[in-house]
Amino acid sequence: MIRALLDYMGEHVSGDGAWWILGLNAILLIPGIFAVFFYPWEVLTGAAVLLLLTSVAALAVSRTIRRRHRHA
Repeated sequence: MIRALLDYMGEHVSGDGAWWILGLNAILLIPGIFAVFFYPWEVLTGAAVLLLLTSVAALAVSRTIRRRHRHA
């Protein structure tokens, strides 16, 4: 059973690691970098909106956690 599992892993599982996923993510960053050069105000506005929404969500989660701890 162990030998069959090891044979399967040797044939079907890559031992390269996950570095190729990071490489693909780096390729996906290139259009974002170009967007910063060609549309700086839009990217800045989008980043500000994203920061605002993230802070509102963090505030809501922290208040919910505090309320649950008070009632417990």
